[in-house]
Amino acid sequence: MKINFYLTQILVILFFNSASAKRPVTNGMPVITPWEIGLSTGASIFGTSFNQDANAMYKRHSYWYRDINPGIGLFVVRNISPSLGIEVNWLNTRLSGRWNKGWPTLPVLIGLEGPLTFSSQINQFDLMMVFNLDQIMLPGDEEDKGHFFVKTGIGISKIKDNKGFYPDINSSALSIALGGGYSLSLNEKIKLQVGSILRAVNTDNLDGVHVVNKNKSGKLTEFTQIIEIYNYTYFSVSYNFGDFGSHKSKSSFKRRR
Repeated sequence: MKINFYLTQILVILFFNSASAKRPVTNGMPVITPWEIGLSTGASIFGTSFNQDANAMYKRHSYWYRDINPGIGLFVVRNISPSLGIEVNWLNTRLSGRWNKGWPTLPVLIGLEGPLTFSSQINQFDLMMVFNLDQIMLPGDEEDKGHFFVKTGIGISKIKDNKGFYPDINSSALSIALGGGYSLSLNEKIKLQVGSILRAVNTDNLDGVHVVNKNKSGKLTEFTQIIEIYNYTYFSVSYNFGDFGSHKSKSSFKRRR
């Protein structure tokens, strides 16, 4: 896609611009900045469904042999302190798979295609808190180039069922994220991360198949309380910069989130 090409070019320019940073990261205390912007790329996979209905026959299940699909994301981080940051991000990815014949085919799906598959397009928006575990465990300690981190927060999952199993139902659902990984600072400007995030989405629509009922107007509606999970494992590059409109050459922070 063109957007991927342009984003990659921007990050390459930022990378070479940062190569001339006056003070590269050492084993001492690297300077950090209040703001970061970045790009992530990785792979997503559908997890499973949890049915919270007390009378449900199956509490946890997945009907599918699941595929691994590419994903791409953008994020902005506001560093509050050496141990804490707030991250806003967007992720675009797809979840897909083929029917596990260990399950009987649901009546609504019989005769649609063979073999039966699902395909859901996901636009994910999150607000998360990011914790530097090294600084939490050893507060005030001088930071090295790398550290482990944990992030958690809430978001909205906008789901499009490409198969159209239930044409009258599309979903925008609340989600909860929990993830972690490792961060490595190349210099004052460029940081690399590798990590993984699980998202629990309050929907029965991630895989396009769900139990439905008709309301008084005859429209199909979801009536079971189901949470579905998917995973995104990624590699990211971020560029660090100071306060907007500030002429200060360095941040007041002394360690990197």
